Amino acid sequence: MATIAAFQLPRNGFPLGVGIAGDPSSSVELERVVPTEGGNIPFFWVWNCADFDAFERRVRDSDAVRSVTVLAEAEDGQLYRARWGDDLEGFLSGMTELGATLLNGTGTRDGWRFELRFDERSSVRTFLEYCQEQAVPIELTRLYTPQEASARDRYSLTDEQRETLRLAYERGYFDEPRAITQTELADSFDISQRAVSRRLQRGLSRLIGETIAIDADSSEQ
Repeated sequence: MATIAAFQLPRNGFPLGVGIAGDPSSSVELERVVPTEGGNIPFFWVWNCADFDAFERRVRDSDAVRSVTVLAEAEDGQLYRARWGDDLEGFLSGMTELGATLLNGTGTRDGWRFELRFDERSSVRTFLEYCQEQAVPIELTRLYTPQEASARDRYSLTDEQRETLRLAYERGYFDEPRAITQTELADSFDISQRAVSRRLQRGLSRLIGETIAIDADSSEQ
């Protein structure tokens, strides 16, 4: 039976952690992809980075990455493609060998959080054993089925987006006039105003994509 597993790693437990080590306000958001033989997790966003050139230098200097290329730019972030080293071992190689699918992956100064989907529940144990053999400091935090995940979150929101939208709604951010500002919301999460703005924007975009946009597509068929 397909199983979703949530994991935590320290910042240095994943190759891109070296890139945000010198910039505590920045974060990395991995794009959802299915691993392939030619590589996995090639695309990722870097947000709220004080110096993108310094981030790229730190990542390129690591043994795990052959190159990083900027593919797109946003107001407060950049989309990259990574080409990993041939001898890469650990978390990424374990994903490839077991055919796990990345559902969510984010890295901050506090560490990494991942959600992976495995075709079989037994593969989770195999993955953990592989990581332990590779000295990957991984921690399993939750196991659940895709059905449970759908019941918990129908709209593909990350935990951060869901919590930010919930708090914004409860404290009157969407009222007219607004009862709370983005800066005040940011203080509640101990993050920057730009980070709150990004969570709200991307969270609302996903909600619209999973509700209004779907209804529009259905009516046109």
